[in-house]
Amino acid sequence: MKKLLALIVALMMALTCVSAFADNVYTKVTVNGDLAKGLLSGFGMPEDQMAIVDPVIALVNALGVSVTTVADGAQIDLDLNGSPAVTLGFAADEQGAKVVSNLIPNYLLTVSQETIGQLMEQVAANMPGAGGEGGMNMGAMMETFGGYFQPWFEACASAGQPGDPVTGEYEFEGYKFDTMVPVTVDMAVITEATRKLIDDLSADPAAMAAIKGFAQGFAQNTGETFDPENFEETFKTGMQEWMAHFPDTVTAEFYVDSTDEDGMPFYLQGESVWGEESGFTYYMLFVEEGNMDMGYQMTAKDGDEEVPMQAGFTMKDGGMSMYFSMGDMYIGLAMNFSGDGFAMDVYFMDADNPLVSVTVTMIEGGERTLAVDGAGKTTLAVEDVMSGQSEGIEGLAGDFMANGLGALMGTLSEQVPEVAGLMNMMAG
Repeated sequence: MKKLLALIVALMMALTCVSAFADNVYTKVTVNGDLAKGLLSGFGMPEDQMAIVDPVIALVNALGVSVTTVADGAQIDLDLNGSPAVTLGFAADEQGAKVVSNLIPNYLLTVSQETIGQLMEQVAANMPGAGGEGGMNMGAMMETFGGYFQPWFEACASAGQPGDPVTGEYEFEGYKFDTMVPVTVDMAVITEATRKLIDDLSADPAAMAAIKGFAQGFAQNTGETFDPENFEETFKTGMQEWMAHFPDTVTAEFYVDSTDEDGMPFYLQGESVWGEESGFTYYMLFVEEGNMDMGYQMTAKDGDEEVPMQAGFTMKDGGMSMYFSMGDMYIGLAMNFSGDGFAMDVYFMDADNPLVSVTVTMIEGGERTLAVDGAGKTTLAVEDVMSGQSEGIEGLAGDFMANGLGALMGTLSEQVPEVAGLMNMMAG
């Protein structure tokens, strides 16, 4: 119960952040059950564990999350196929916050500002790229590295040597162009600039401390191992391995329409080659401001076998999409934005059918329907509950078991019978 209360309070504070651009944000997630089960089976999930997949997917597909912000707080509502299931409401002032819920209808919880700060710090500390020790301060990073990366960017830009324009008739993706400019990239210039960048960063204690802090924070957030004692040597070795994978040659062709004063559209295509083993071709199409299409194709060598790779990114008409494929693997993402929200589809191993779909609807206006007051309720401090000092813990637990949990299970049984059936089977 103590950990549950701490989680509820932290979750409420964190979820209200998503309502920064509207008074109400409603989110629905849909999982393609057939695809999910096929993937789990293909990845070797035991047959006796597959029984839990359908109930879990049914629960996810039934769940809707609504976050409503008001002047002094917020309300979070969870519904199951449109039927109210869980409601959490809170109001905040200079002393702290008051929390109510239909899960504990006879109690009002209070939380001090100090506790709220501690809980938010815990939430922030578990977010990738969080600031603070072991995290990433973007302002400090830019200040530290700006002087090093600017010359590197300039050197890389100067490495591209344009040739003489060639007039002709060219067409790509339905767009016509009349001028092509060949470009050759001097990889020796880029390699030398990169080597100097690595040497300069390695010689600067402040830069290495910043890189080390970012690496440590990344390792903490991803569960990777981190060796602080040998970090500088690991950094140099990693950079050298990165440089070893630079292509031997890079060429490009730049196409424009000389009659277009705005320089749009333009098309860029090119090729990079690593010896005789592998290479990739790429393209980039800019149609107009805000609209673009880019991607690449690559054939890599795995022993004697060729492994085709493709990737692409498109942004146009209020939406964007990206994909990556290698052999039989496919990963894709498509997003469409509108005035009142956005929809997102995630693809995995299937380029035609999304594995997960998410819709987010933002609505102006909203109200907190659950009154945040102590009328007819017992007031209990979260700090006392978390420390185990309160005599009201048993009463709180009893209220949850007798009133909150019972009502929730009733809604669950009615709206998601698969989950209720699984719970009954496990209890038996």
